[in-house]
Amino acid sequence: MNFVAIDFETAQKRRASPIQIGVVRVIDAVIGTAQSSFVMPPQGFRDFDPELIAIHGITPPDIQGAPEWPEILRRLDRFTTAPDGSRLPLVAHNASFERSVIRQTSAEYGLDDLGLSYLCTVKAARLLDPGSPNHKLATLAERYGIAQVSHHDAGDDARVGALLALHLLGLPGGADGMRRAELR
Repeated sequence: MNFVAIDFETAQKRRASPIQIGVVRVIDAVIGTAQSSFVMPPQGFRDFDPELIAIHGITPPDIQGAPEWPEILRRLDRFTTAPDGSRLPLVAHNASFERSVIRQTSAEYGLDDLGLSYLCTVKAARLLDPGSPNHKLATLAERYGIAQVSHHDAGDDARVGALLALHLLGLPGGADGMRRAELR
């Protein structure tokens, strides 16, 4: 399976406040190098929620000089385009969050959200491993022996999400479970 795993960290609980993006491309089940970038959120979304700072550790000085969303979206457009010109789906843990970050932030700038397709590892894990104590990323990573270096770093969470997706694809019914985990 070919896809791009993605993760965001936000400044606020409002989805149009991305401050970090992490992506990793997976081609023929080979995971590339995770990449991450800080992001300058749109005007009106730049106040940081102290609760979220406590989770991800990203502060306003960290994003000074970071690219704004139009540049991040251009990069995402290039990164999700396969060599044959097709569009790679995005895979995320709780993909509805990543989808809404992309859609809402793009809307703030009057930009198209690229019409990306999404697969959700939370939904797939619930279908394929209903006996897990919960379906949080850290829990599943530990359960399946996936090393997590820095939880809530978007680059590392994207890498862990890619490994989780490949693990789930290897479970009985994995390809079907991932297809059913699709968001439209």
